[in-house]
Amino acid sequence: MTDDKSYFIAEYFRKWELDIQRAENLLASDQFFLEGLLVLSCYIGALGRLRYPNETKDWKTYKTIVSEYSGQRETYENIDLLFFYQWPTSRLANDKVYGCLKNYSQIVSSFESVFGTDIKTDPRRYQKREKLRRLAKSAGTAWFDEANFEKYIELFSNNQILYEFVRCEAVHNSTFPLFNTVYHPKEQKTTYEDNHQIDRHVILMTVKNIIAQLKRECMKKAKWPHEL
Repeated sequence: MTDDKSYFIAEYFRKWELDIQRAENLLASDQFFLEGLLVLSCYIGALGRLRYPNETKDWKTYKTIVSEYSGQRETYENIDLLFFYQWPTSRLANDKVYGCLKNYSQIVSSFESVFGTDIKTDPRRYQKREKLRRLAKSAGTAWFDEANFEKYIELFSNNQILYEFVRCEAVHNSTFPLFNTVYHPKEQKTTYEDNHQIDRHVILMTVKNIIAQLKRECMKKAKWPHEL
C-alpha cells in the first residue's frame, strides 16, 4: 500500500513540475512575463493551502510556506529599508496592523542617521532585523519598545513584500511594483526590469524549491502535503 501511495505522490508532484515549467516559459517571454508572475504567485498560495489546510488565514499559509520551504529564508527575512521609509505614503499607510509599530518616526530617524535617506540603490537597503533592532535600541532606550519592534518589523520584510505586492497587489489590481515597465518604440515591444531583491529568479526558485522540498518530505514520509 505504501509503495502504491508513493507512486501516486511522485506522479502528483511530476504534474506540479510540468506546471512550473510552463510558468517558467511564460516568465521567459516578454509578452507573457506578467502572466508568468501571476501564475507563480498563485502556485505559492495553492501550495501553502495544501501544506497547511487547517490554517484559515491566507497570508499566514503563504508566508509560512515561503519561509519553511523556499530554501531562501535569509533573503525573505531581510527588512527592506526603502519600504520602511516609504510606508506612510504607500497603499498600506492606513492599514491598522502597520500602525501598531510604536515610535515609527523616531525609528526612521535612527536608521536615516546610519544609512542616509537615499537608500533605493544602496546595497545596504536590505538589512537583518537583528541589526536594525540594535541600532534602534542604541538610539533611543527611553522610547524604544523592543518587544513591539520584534513583533511588527516583520511587516517590512521581503516575505511580507512578496505577499502584499505580488500575491495581493499584482493579482487583485494588475499592478507590479517590483518590476519596471520599459517600452522600446523601435521594436514596438515592452520589457520588464527587476527593481527589487525579490527578482524574477528569486520568485521562480522559490516555487521550484517549495515543490522539491515538499516532494522529498512527502516521499520520505509517504504522506500527502495535507497529511504532513
